[in-house]
Amino acid sequence: MALADHEQRELDEIEQRLSLEDPRLAAKLTRPSALASVSNRALRVLGVFAAYFCGLLAVMAGVTWSSVPLIALGALLCVGVFAGLFVHAWRKRRD
Repeated sequence: MALADHEQRELDEIEQRLSLEDPRLAAKLTRPSALASVSNRALRVLGVFAAYFCGLLAVMAGVTWSSVPLIALGALLCVGVFAGLFVHAWRKRRD
């Protein structure tokens, strides 16, 4: 949805005032962030891999330290990742 001409002029004026009052903040706001080019789907996939990897690390640490609760926590995290993926796919298919 496009802005009206007067709204666009007001935004331009605000931008100019901001760059005059605080040039560092204006530069920071106009600079694209590092995650701006990464899609939501890619971030979700990376998050799933990170959660699964943390679960594997917890299982390995639990085995190393002979800690049954840590092994159970890691296994639960690994299984939870796959259960979450299954539920997500099931819900998407139902819609």
